[in-house]
Amino acid sequence: MAATGGGLVAMVYDHSRAGSVLLGILLAGAWAAPLVALSSMAAPRRAKHLPPAPGEGTYDEWMKQARLLGRVLLYYDENPDLPPELRSSLHAARADLRDTFRAHPLQDDLERVCRRIREGALKEIKDWFGREYRRDIRELANEYEQAATAGMDPNLRLLALQSAVEKAAAMMSRSCMPRMLERERLACATDCAWLAVQAAVEGAGQVSPVDLAEMLVIEWSDFSEPWQPAHALRNAMARMEKASAAAPPAADNGAPRKFRRVRIRVRMGRKHRPRRHRNRAPSMVDVLLSFGQWLSYSVRAWMLYR
Repeated sequence: MAATGGGLVAMVYDHSRAGSVLLGILLAGAWAAPLVALSSMAAPRRAKHLPPAPGEGTYDEWMKQARLLGRVLLYYDENPDLPPELRSSLHAARADLRDTFRAHPLQDDLERVCRRIREGALKEIKDWFGREYRRDIRELANEYEQAATAGMDPNLRLLALQSAVEKAAAMMSRSCMPRMLERERLACATDCAWLAVQAAVEGAGQVSPVDLAEMLVIEWSDFSEPWQPAHALRNAMARMEKASAAAPPAADNGAPRKFRRVRIRVRMGRKHRPRRHRNRAPSMVDVLLSFGQWLSYSVRAWMLYR
């Protein structure tokens, strides 16, 4: 590609210098566009070490941790399902981090801003993930539990368990990290599903592997800490206990439920018939809009802390 582009630029240079410069810029942009798109959709590079304890660590370690937290906040902000109050909390955390960087911070300042982000915005968004998608995960868990208690064949029961856990992990990976590449989502779902099943087997059925897979994906999405299965499992179990304690008890006083009959009129004429686009390919406008989003995300990620 470089040789072909160089040859084209050299051929145009004999006729017009300005045209060769313009052609070189266009070729470089066309080659860089897929790289920019892939790098913007890739997840932030995960931390290799745990964050330093309060009062410990060097200045460079705390600076690296603060920059990584900023990239994680930026990555969470790309979720289109976030409510306005949670999105404003993320923006406030990023503004706090940006103001700290501009004020030539000391090590104590970096420690305080990292603690505020972890105890504030990161904790809020993880709790929101657990509440928002709880109903869908519970439906998958109930389907598996009904199939397991129906006395089916052990092979079919294990296949139902595998399907439910994999669906829960895949659903949460798409919900928590919508801009992630598919191979990274697959790695996340595979690790969390396997760990959830192993933990459920060791717990002798005391925890639901489907619910545990949901909480493990939430822990996996935090790239500011290294992936430690035992540590993530403890956090997921604690999050499950907190969610079960906060869930309101089901009101069931034995009284029969009353339903109201409603008549619905549906007009299926030619004018009111809904259009079906099952296998519609993305249009050129969709492709351009997607590339514009990738480009804006890459520019924001590069200029946020420069």
